[in-house]
Amino acid sequence: MRLTGTDDTDIALDQYGQPVVGEDGDVRLVSEEDCWIQDVWMEMLTEEGELLHEDEEGRWAYGFGYGTVLNGLDSEEANEEIYARTREKLTKRDYIEPDSIKTSITAPDRKGRRTLRVTYSPLDAEKEVNKDIRIDGAEVTIE
Repeated sequence: MRLTGTDDTDIALDQYGQPVVGEDGDVRLVSEEDCWIQDVWMEMLTEEGELLHEDEEGRWAYGFGYGTVLNGLDSEEANEEIYARTREKLTKRDYIEPDSIKTSITAPDRKGRRTLRVTYSPLDAEKEVNKDIRIDGAEVTIE
């Protein structure tokens, strides 16, 4: 499997993973930085081993597996595993500054939902990318 690179182009996806269609009826595209940022959040929503033709394991496997982690561990263990997994998965992308990777996770609310905030910066860029991920035990969604 090949990770999305800094010069790639792909179909633009909305927050639900559905293709974005323009007013002209054509599917919209994303490229370069927007493309790899989209690929990162799609990987965050994916469980390891979920893709049909995946042949990698561990760090190089596609998918962060947040749902699996949170369903199997108590809060402290889950927080540590999420931090380690996020760092491991993001550092395989050579266009993300490793020292910029930060995570924070809220305690479960009354319905057992948590919000994970992942922050990172592209190399040679002054901006930060923030993604809030809602994890409710059954589903992982990007907010």
